[in-house]
Parts: sequence; C-alpha cells; structure tokens
Amino acid sequence: MENEAGLATRQKAVLREIEAKRKLHDIETFGQKVRLIEGSDLTSLYYSGDRFFAVDIHGGGFCFKSVLDNDAYCAYLNKAFGCSVLNADFTLSQVAPFPRQIEDISLEIAALVARFPKNKDLPLIVVGHSSGANLAASLALRREGRPIKGLILDYPFLDLARDPSSRNALPDTFPDWLLEDWIELYCPNKKARLMPAVSPLLINAQEAKNFPLSVIVVATQDRLMDDGMALADLLTKAGTRHKLVVAEDRHGFVERNLQKIFSDPFDPAVMATKKTVDESFKYLISELKL
Repeated sequence: MENEAGLATRQKAVLREIEAKRKLHDIETFGQKVRLIEGSDLTSLYYSGDRFFAVDIHGGGFCFKSVLDNDAYCAYLNKAFGCSVLNADFTLSQVAPFPRQIEDISLEIAALVARFPKNKDLPLIVVGHSSGANLAASLALRREGRPIKGLILDYPFLDLARDPSSRNALPDTFPDWLLEDWIELYCPNKKARLMPAVSPLLINAQEAKNFPLSVIVVATQDRLMDDGMALADLLTKAGTRHKLVVAEDRHGFVERNLQKIFSDPFDPAVMATKKTVDESFKYLISELKL
C-alpha cells in the first residue's frame, strides 16, 4: 500500500484495516454481508448452501487482510460443493490480542446458526489459511460449541513459541522481524505461546488423538512448511485420520490465486490451486460421507 514507508507493523495494520473496512462497505460482494455480534462492527460474509457448513478464516499474520481477500474463494466453495459458508470476520490483533479472535469466531458461528437455522444440523468444516489455520486448529482444540467434523489447514502457522530465526531461510518470504511482529501483536505473553491454544503444534498425544479429521496443505517455498509437516507427523503417530497435500508453490497461494477463480479461471496458477482446493474438500467429503 502507499504511504507505508517507515511505518511499524502495527501502524501498517491500522491503516490497512481502515481501507479494508471502507472497501467492504462500498463494494458489492459475492457473499451476503452480515453482522453477527451485537455492538460490533465486524462484518462477515455468508453464502447459503445445504450440503455442509464451512467456516473460512483468512490469513494475514493475525493483523492483516479481511474477508474481502477470500470472497471469491468462499463463493467458489459454495458453488462447487453446495455448502453454506461463513467467511468469518474477527478482531485483528492490533486491536486486541489472543484469545479475542477465537472468541469472535465462536460467537459468529453460533449467531449465524441462530439467524439461518438450516445450518444447525449440517456437519461443520473449518478452513484456515496461515495464521487463520492457527485459529482454526485452536478452535478445534477448545472442544466447545458444536463439534468440528473436519479441518483444512492451508500452509499453517502453528508454532508461535519457536524463534523465527531458527526457520529455514528462503527468498521472497517472510523475514524474521515480520514473524516476530505478528507473534508479539497476537500473543504478547511469551509463556502463553507455549499453550496449544496459541501454538497448536504443541499438542500432547491425547490431543493429537482427538484432533478432527484434517487436510494439511503445505507449500514447498514457505518458511512455515515445517509446521504443517510436523503436525502431520503428530497425527500419524496418534493414528488420527488426515491427508497431507504438498504444493509446489509459495505461502498464501490458495488465497492469492483463488481471488481470480471467476475472473481468470484458466490461468495456470488458478487451475493448479483449484485442483489443490478440490482435492482437500473431496477428501473430507469422502471420509465424512457427506
């Protein structure tokens, strides 16, 4: 964005959120705009369907991006699989830290079901991307509210207790300082970062055994690839059903490429990403017999 030179991550996040809220107010979206938490300006998007109920949680290091980034992606899920989708808005970390984000999404799920009761008995699948995958996994670990039948974790950021400088160095990916900023904004308490609710990769054997049926998508050109691979290994050792999908791409490719799913569907990157998304959902649909 313009005029960000010299700004700290928190300052950039504030400016980007203002712009995203303005844009969301002004433009037409594929999903229906809904406000689900009384007294809050959080605006989620809803796509009505009947097959199952999917909740999508965007990435952005807990402080960047908005529901607009995943609008076309969620509309595609709705059309391709006939599912209801909640493209969940949540309080970004520059406004409030953990656990506000998970609390917001939990409240929104319950409120949406109350407003659109047909979703009450539909199996719940939660999809998270990057930091959103952290929130999705943490939501599953809470084991509160309606049960989550399946998870899709795209290029997940799961270990916030790890020193970013210990991760593999790769070109054109997140620098250490940015990962550190994201972690500090989301969870300033260093001791809390050792909790599975903040770092889902730190689950114990029993929690791994009780983890939902999952698809873990990792990108080979991603400093965070280790987190997804390590979670898949934990689930394998626990005997928990899951599928690991390895994509020859960069971090964020699902959200980035599926923004063009309707405007440029035959772009090679879009087609390859669509194949990965379809593979993920078809696995859950088959295993859950939806």
